[in-house]
Amino acid sequence: MSSKKSPASSSAGHRNAPKPTDQDSTAERAAPALESGSEGISGASPSNTAPYNSNFTYQPLRWGVDSLYLSYPGTLFNAREFELRSLKKIAQGPDHESSAAQIQLGRHIFEVKDKSSGLFAFTLVDGAFMIRLSAGKSNKLPMAYVQVSSRLLCHRTPQDIEQELREILRLLGDVFAPKVSRVDLYLDFASGVDMEGWKRDAWVTKAKAVTQYAEDKAFTGWTIGAGGTLSARLYQKVIETKKSGKEYIHDLWRQVGWDGEQPVWRLEFQFKREVLDQLKLGSLGDVLDNLAGMWSYASTDWLRLSMPNPDDMTRSRWPVHPLWIALSTVDWGTPGGPMARTYPASRAPSLEWLGARCALHVAAIGAVTNLTDFDAAFAEAKIRTYDAMILKNGMSGISVDQFFRERVEQHIRVYNMRMNPKAKDGKPSYTPERSEYERQSRG
Repeated sequence: MSSKKSPASSSAGHRNAPKPTDQDSTAERAAPALESGSEGISGASPSNTAPYNSNFTYQPLRWGVDSLYLSYPGTLFNAREFELRSLKKIAQGPDHESSAAQIQLGRHIFEVKDKSSGLFAFTLVDGAFMIRLSAGKSNKLPMAYVQVSSRLLCHRTPQDIEQELREILRLLGDVFAPKVSRVDLYLDFASGVDMEGWKRDAWVTKAKAVTQYAEDKAFTGWTIGAGGTLSARLYQKVIETKKSGKEYIHDLWRQVGWDGEQPVWRLEFQFKREVLDQLKLGSLGDVLDNLAGMWSYASTDWLRLSMPNPDDMTRSRWPVHPLWIALSTVDWGTPGGPMARTYPASRAPSLEWLGARCALHVAAIGAVTNLTDFDAAFAEAKIRTYDAMILKNGMSGISVDQFFRERVEQHIRVYNMRMNPKAKDGKPSYTPERSEYERQSRG
């Protein structure tokens, strides 16, 4: 979460840093709003620690890098390419074979996907990384294109993550220092501001598209410049975490004073490779050294939230919204909040989540069979589950125990829990009865 202070914000400067915006002049443009009291604030200028003391509060909770995509030039080892082709073929096979489509690299156990995307030949996935690999020698594609998990970025710094990632990729081929293909910077904050309290023209931006969203009649946020090389989102983060299962971040907010009640919003800027090239930021080190300059460029030069003045047709003169002053001046030279103490390398859901789903299914069985006693409904659920497995097997000839074991191994592969057992010949184990049945059914 912490980053070096940007050369763009230091006296030393940096010729490759994004052009900073004069925050003093921004504050001057906002002065009429601050004095009017209509939607402004009084007292000291907003900071990372000082809340608004008038109409609303602003409480920064966390800020840092949320999404990171890295491209590694290099060449895949021939032996690894052969191994991955074999595993990909296994992944494309019958369900009872695909559970063996796994590869262990260091302490990570990856699922080898049956398909990849674009021109990349292979895709490996676990709870930390999604790695796409190109086969053979290519002048157009990097050897590896990697997406880093946002949850991992809540646990470790980008520098530490990249160091481990490079060691993993060295087990697959000859790799060189990566370029950043995409990086998302974010700020989570609690505020009572009505984020739907302005119209689209309040956004003064170089982007063309400005879109607002709602879900079940509740306003959920704004998107500016979607699909472009630089885009922004301001959205209700609590609602998003409940949908995505990222509620672990709630504890990190509470550690810095969130009361668990006030709405939490996220302001997020997405920088793609093209805009990073324009800003002359190529390596991960360049990006991490210039986080403050990138944020300043995005939140002042490229986008700002204004307070429209109907008497002035020149939008560039409209005063800056007081909330935006606070959001654009977050201190990237300070730690961006506490880190998560642990990180699950697997993609397995929690036992609490699974237990809640089981309870729903048992209750549904109880409703259909008119059983209100939990033990009776659970016993009925077991019977129905057993019957369903028998029906699913059809005439394959395999036992229910074998069928269930295969389903468990499939989940082990998808959840990255451990390596599934293999037969002595290296192929997945399955019963002779099923093999003979399949042989005959295929003619």
